[in-house]
Amino acid sequence: MAKTKKMTDDELASQLSNEIESASGNFNTELSSQREESMKYYLGEPFGNEIEGRSQIVTTDVRDTIEYIMPSLMRIFTTHNNTAEFEPQGPEDVEMAQQATDYVNYVFNKQNNGFKVLYDAFKDALISKTGVIKHFWEEKTEVSHETYENLTEIEYQSILANDDFEVVEHTEIIVQKQQVDDYGNLISPPVIEHDCKVKRTKTDGQVRILSVPPEEFLVSRRATSIEDASFVCHRVKKSVSDLILEGYSKSVVDDLPTYTQNNAEWNEERVTRFSFDEDSVPADEGKGPSRKVWIEECYLHIDYDNDGIAELRKITKGGNIILDNEEIDSIPFSTICPLPIPHKFHGMSIADTVADIQLIKSTIMRNLLDNMYLTNNARYAVLAGQVELDDLLSSKPGGIVRMRAPGAVTALPTPQIQPYAFQMVQYLDGIREERSGVSKMTQGLNPDVLTSHVTSGAISAATESSMQRIELIARIFAETGIKDLFRNIYALVQRYEDRKKMAYLNGKFVPIDVSRWKEKLNCTVNVGVGSGSQTAKTQTMGSIMQIIQGLVQNGAMGSLVTPQNIYNAVSEFIAQSGYKNSDQFISNPQMMPPKPPPEPTLEEKVANQKAQIELQKLQLQAKELEVDTQLKAQELKLKQEEATINLALKQQELMIKKSQLELNEQELALEAVQNRPIGIGPS
Repeated sequence: MAKTKKMTDDELASQLSNEIESASGNFNTELSSQREESMKYYLGEPFGNEIEGRSQIVTTDVRDTIEYIMPSLMRIFTTHNNTAEFEPQGPEDVEMAQQATDYVNYVFNKQNNGFKVLYDAFKDALISKTGVIKHFWEEKTEVSHETYENLTEIEYQSILANDDFEVVEHTEIIVQKQQVDDYGNLISPPVIEHDCKVKRTKTDGQVRILSVPPEEFLVSRRATSIEDASFVCHRVKKSVSDLILEGYSKSVVDDLPTYTQNNAEWNEERVTRFSFDEDSVPADEGKGPSRKVWIEECYLHIDYDNDGIAELRKITKGGNIILDNEEIDSIPFSTICPLPIPHKFHGMSIADTVADIQLIKSTIMRNLLDNMYLTNNARYAVLAGQVELDDLLSSKPGGIVRMRAPGAVTALPTPQIQPYAFQMVQYLDGIREERSGVSKMTQGLNPDVLTSHVTSGAISAATESSMQRIELIARIFAETGIKDLFRNIYALVQRYEDRKKMAYLNGKFVPIDVSRWKEKLNCTVNVGVGSGSQTAKTQTMGSIMQIIQGLVQNGAMGSLVTPQNIYNAVSEFIAQSGYKNSDQFISNPQMMPPKPPPEPTLEEKVANQKAQIELQKLQLQAKELEVDTQLKAQELKLKQEEATINLALKQQELMIKKSQLELNEQELALEAVQNRPIGIGPS
């Protein structure tokens, strides 16, 4: 079988460009134009139909409505200490689920400033139809240079053994030379100290969560959700330095087009977003390492290896250059929409529902103001050549108008402001309240609630009714994007947190062991809706606490009521009162240390003392036996050493005697030679 060929980078870049071009939210699409208009309405920009010399006022109904909704949404999602909770699947999972709940919320709220993420995403959704939250694991590498002096050998070796350290300079200092005795035996080794400079490379990772601007997010037109999206793209602007730190080749990064050469920077939606306080023309953001480039992170199902099966891949592209290509498990985005339309990815925003009201009210207000201007500065009919026009044009109080003939100036009648105009404005405000759920009641601005004939029950009912639309938006956010977000955070933590760590949770340091967590847990988002107004919730919790108190007083403690039940009730009551951290007032029974054992009786104390005395006797005997054994061992060792020395001395004496004998024999032989008679020959 012939081996299939993978797609080339050129083929891949071409297909990605086609997907980006046809994606929903791209430049010059209807969606982008709608979001641009919504942003203009939110910023209160002119409509483009203004007439010079006439009123050009623009009401801010879109901004006012959104800003009225935002506090309610943020309170709903941030009242509880835990934005989301994970539910145990069995009794054995209770502790694990609680730890997962605490740690995942810690990752979201503490490590990633969850309040800011929710705020940005919620406002994006209310203005631009869709709020986008990105969640991913980010590896960070920090390089630092450190200097160490007077290190011992053990300390220096520990640095060499650490993979995070690289020694760049090293100096060895001999503090004390080695000492030997007269026979050359080592008495003490040399004392050496080390001075060194090291480069420390520390790699660490954590879950990153950020809100993505709508104009930077693209999705296939056929998608109805992230799960069934065949193509998703995130345009992100990065510096050359950041890309090189992420591991991309410098030669490749240098070939990427500068961000000003990319249409993403000139997107009208993006220009409108920054036109409020900045020049719409992109400025040069530097050269070299600080040069900015647009990167397109594409997530799509594609048959890259041509095996007939499409796999989910993340492909990073800059211009027409492929920077990265890897297979992944899921698309790292969660989305929310305040007014979803079934079977569509993008629904409607609050701005969409209120924009026409802002246009109509602005038109009415312009006419009213123009009428007031005409009333205060009426128009006149004059006979040509019979009036000094300069006097007529100067409308100062007490001014004189010079005329050459009586009746040369006649005031033209100005229509009076009709009351139906103000009635129309009130009608439009009512329509806005019905569409958005934002009313004077929810804002606390209705003066009618102060009258004596309005009961507290009626006020509560009206307030609850006006809050239903906002609470529905909160529930939609919770059951869609926010729940998916926390599930994905859980999955990221479980996948990448590969070591035990300590985390500061609920006012104390807690060991976190992700390996004990189950692969999946059910997630519930605490949105704080569904049980009436905040006051009603607080009153309900007060009633529940009274019921629990009555049960405890009637002996139901341990049967119907447990310490954990009491803690849950009090904790919820404190949360409803506006305090997020209830642990500063009451302690969780699950976190309490075990109770100390009961005080022993007199008989038990006497028995314990006798046992301790016997134990001390046994320990003393054992100590004496140990000392005796050590003494005997030392005596035996001394005897052995003495025997060894005596044997060595005897051997040395024998050697000396042997040498003396050999010497004596040599002397005798020499004497014999000397005493031998000298032979005399025959005469």
